[in-house]
Formats: sequence, C-alpha cells, structure tokens
Amino acid sequence: MPEGSQRLISFWVGTVLMGLAVLAPFGVNEYYQSFLLQVFLVVALAQAWNLISGMTGYVSFGHAAFFGVGAYAGALLLTWGFPWWAAILHGAGIAALLAVPLGFLTLRLRGPYFAIAMLGLNEVGRIVATLWVDVTRGGTGLTLSPTLLPSLDMKYFTMLGLALGATLLVAWVHRSRFGLELRAIREDEEAAEMVGVNTTRNKVTAFVLSALIPGAVGAVYAMYTSYINPASAFDHARNIEMIVVVLFGGSGTVWGPIIGAATVMVLREMLWAQFPAAHLAALGVLLLIVVLYLPGGLVSIVRERQQNRPDARPGESP
Repeated sequence: MPEGSQRLISFWVGTVLMGLAVLAPFGVNEYYQSFLLQVFLVVALAQAWNLISGMTGYVSFGHAAFFGVGAYAGALLLTWGFPWWAAILHGAGIAALLAVPLGFLTLRLRGPYFAIAMLGLNEVGRIVATLWVDVTRGGTGLTLSPTLLPSLDMKYFTMLGLALGATLLVAWVHRSRFGLELRAIREDEEAAEMVGVNTTRNKVTAFVLSALIPGAVGAVYAMYTSYINPASAFDHARNIEMIVVVLFGGSGTVWGPIIGAATVMVLREMLWAQFPAAHLAALGVLLLIVVLYLPGGLVSIVRERQQNRPDARPGESP
C-alpha cells in the first residue's frame, strides 16, 4: 500500500477513534468512563516507553520513577494551593528536568546495565518518598481533598489529551530525521556515530521526552485516585505494564502501544470478571503466547497481510 494511502487510513481511523472517545462520557456510565480513562493512561505511558526503548533500543525497567515524581509533584502542588492544571504542568516539567542529568549519566550504559540502573532509579524514588516524611508523609501517603480536584469529566479529557499528545509526538518522531537517527542508534550505535549522528544528544532528548509524559500522567493519576503513597507511585508493576503493552502491540511503531493498551486492558477486565482468583496468571499466559509467536506484536499481523497482497510491489513497506 502506498505510504500516502497508509497515512490517509491512519488519519481517518484516528479521527473516528478520537471522536468516539470524546463522545463516550455522554453515553456511558462512570464505570466505563473510568475504564477508558485508565486505557488512555496506559496508552500515554506505553508511548513514552516506546519512545526511548522501542525506537532507541535502550530498554528501561524504571520509567515508573518519572510517573511517581509527577504524581507526588502534582499532589503536593495541589495541597500548596496551585490550580490543578498548573500542578500537571509542573509535574511534567519536574520529571523532564530530573531526566536531563539522569540521561547523561545512565545513557552511558548499554543493554542490561542501563535496564538495571533504571530499575534502581525507581527503587530510589520509592525509598525517598518513604523516608521524606516531612514532605511526602512517608508510608501514610497523601490524601487530596475533593474540593481541590477537577471533575471526572475534566480528568477524563485531560488523560485523553495526554494519550493523544503522546501518540502525536511518537508519530512525529517516527517520521522525522530525529526518529531515523534514533532507529540508527537502535540498530548499531557505533555505526551511527561513524556517519555523524550525535548519539548522546539524540538519546538524552528522547529520554527527556519519554520522562515528560509519565510526569504529567502521574499528576493526573494522583488527582484521579485522590490518594498517593510510595507503593502506588513507584509501583514496579507499572514498569512491566508499559513493556508488556508495547511488546503486545508492536515495539517501535505508532499504533502498537494503542492496540496493545486497548487489547491488554480489555482482556484483563474480562479475565478478572471470569477468573477473579487467577486472572493475572491467565493474562500472563496469553501475553507469553503472543510474545513467543508474534515477536513483532499484533501490528505485525497487519503488516504481513499487506505484504502478502497479490498487488503488493516488491519491497513495499506497509
């Protein structure tokens, strides 16, 4: 399929999905609205992980650290009198600022060393939040007064906006020279350096952008739950969730995290209803099957079908 046709189809599919998401709060109850909000949360986080790990090849096991920083920053700023929208912006900004020095330090590492360093970063965040009792209230956590919080509709549309913004950012990066250089780093960093790619600048830029999104999402999440503590803010399971969703949908692609998030969240909800005691194990088995037999994710099915069309030209990229 020609690239122009692919973009047109992507545009119309995205427009229809966006329209349905905007209209959903007016036609569903609060349960389904909350479920969709959580889907958008996962989409935004998955796109952020996809930016640094899927496109650049630096697998992170600690991106929940930026989520936790944004959650605490947003919650604290709300209690200090900031409006909710300013708390979200500051949460994103603080996470991004923190990512600058961390990027220069950790991105010198490669492979499992970078992954372990990021895992340690998440644990450091949890320990700091636990011990800094004067500010974070330690293990007791922070409870936000309902009078400080926006309505559910406002939180829903804010999270939708973050998911859309993260997706558009990844789409732009994917089609830009910057994205081409990131993929070159993923394939062979030494070769990319030899042809003039500034690998350090590109890696740190991608790292900061991938921290900005979880920072904002974390702030909205704190407002959504109205409570935050070290265990929920710096949850290791959230790191695994990002990775699983991206691998399930298709790593390094624009639509992969969206397809992965929607599929995983629906499967998890269905399995929880049918097998409340073993739904996580059942979901894990399904995900393992997909990862083993579809290493390119669900997106690879569409690509394979397009490549096998009788009218497909040799070398045509779906």
